[in-house]
Amino acid sequence: MKIRAVAAAALALALGAGLTGCNMISPQRTTMEYAASDGVNVDLGSIAVRNALLIVDTDTEEATQANLVLAAVNTTSSNAQLTVTVDGGAPTQIVLPSSGQSNLVQVGFGDAPQQVVTGQFVSGTTVEVTFKATYTDAEGNSQTQETTHLVPILGASDPTNVLVEYSTLAPAAPAAPAVTPAETPAGEEPVETPAG
Repeated sequence: MKIRAVAAAALALALGAGLTGCNMISPQRTTMEYAASDGVNVDLGSIAVRNALLIVDTDTEEATQANLVLAAVNTTSSNAQLTVTVDGGAPTQIVLPSSGQSNLVQVGFGDAPQQVVTGQFVSGTTVEVTFKATYTDAEGNSQTQETTHLVPILGASDPTNVLVEYSTLAPAAPAAPAVTPAETPAGEEPVETPAG
């Protein structure tokens, strides 16, 4: 009986050690960084771009403009500049205040105005976006970091496929030109056209 108890204890110990060792070779998921939202994260030295994405106003066809949405943080002690270029288009310049001020800059959402960029955008795809940061490091040296990432394009018109939060971020339609009534030349009376 004693041998049986010792064998059972040895088996339990061996199984316990073997099963707890499984986690030794498994990667720890909490140490892996990833973009927890729909956008992409970009690190440019002392400048961090978070949740960068493009919002278009259609889900079914190609759009020619999109709202650039991102949050940026400058951790340096002086102002920095972030330049964002969407697929070879015109660059968008964003000034990032120093870390001594409010260092989170919202672009295209929240209290910030829309940042409309032009190009060819199809909801559900990605587009190459170049991010370039220029800043002064802690030693006073000018630094420039640049990288290109694929940024997702989300449509804002299909309520079944878009988060409610994004539906208000679609680029605003361009303002219609103001219509002014035609003026009658001086000295002439308007002519009334009979109906019928």
